[in-house]
Amino acid sequence: MGTADLHIHSIYSHDATTTVRAILKHASDVGLNVIAVTDHDEIRGSLEAQQLAPKYGIEVVPGVEISTKDGHLVALFIETLPPAGLSMTDTLLHIGKQGGIAIAPHPFNNLPNSLSMEAVLGAMTNPRAKAVLRGIETHNMGTQNFDRVAQKLSIYLPLAKIASSDAHIYWAIGAGRTEFDGTTANQLRDAIENNATTPIPYEEEFSAKAIFSWVHRITLRRFGYASDAITSTQPITSRPLTDTMRRKIIKIKKDG
Repeated sequence: MGTADLHIHSIYSHDATTTVRAILKHASDVGLNVIAVTDHDEIRGSLEAQQLAPKYGIEVVPGVEISTKDGHLVALFIETLPPAGLSMTDTLLHIGKQGGIAIAPHPFNNLPNSLSMEAVLGAMTNPRAKAVLRGIETHNMGTQNFDRVAQKLSIYLPLAKIASSDAHIYWAIGAGRTEFDGTTANQLRDAIENNATTPIPYEEEFSAKAIFSWVHRITLRRFGYASDAITSTQPITSRPLTDTMRRKIIKIKKDG
């Protein structure tokens, strides 16, 4: 059996604090087989992770967390960025055209940017959109105190149950993980599409600890630092952002 964390944010997200290579190192260190870097309306970090992944002995599914008109949606197995601001249904159709699938992240909790039950059920009335929406986060480390509704309602939905970290800080990666039969990205996709995944419950209450850690690390980011590891054998520490990374982030802001 393999494990995956399919909702991770890198320094390419404005509110995250970890470089791509640090994500890969920690994911490998905690024994994950597959991950997805899903930055907010930005795919470059995910594609960078996919290129670097072989050095860390891990597979990366290209993905993104898209801001739809109805709330956030995680797109997986894509190569180009879907446009933000569309309805959930239209976003699913865009993902499907490029052969991707989608997961509803942190749904049904009335928090900002979370999909409502009405939005999910409405999208599922469209057969083509329903064919793309294949999973639902029943466990999200960042919103774990609000997950009970999704866990209860997921029993009645034909969607794979997913546990994710939604990590914005490096040590949270793998705090939420999904078990599947196999070890590869393709086997993970098969498991999701056949509703054959198992969400692994959290070992402890992480959300309060994560918030305090995030405040500290996002403050460091404001001063030009990020959690980074230069090689796969070096520890993750707070390091100044390189000039190259600074230029990438500036480009993202301008493009956005």
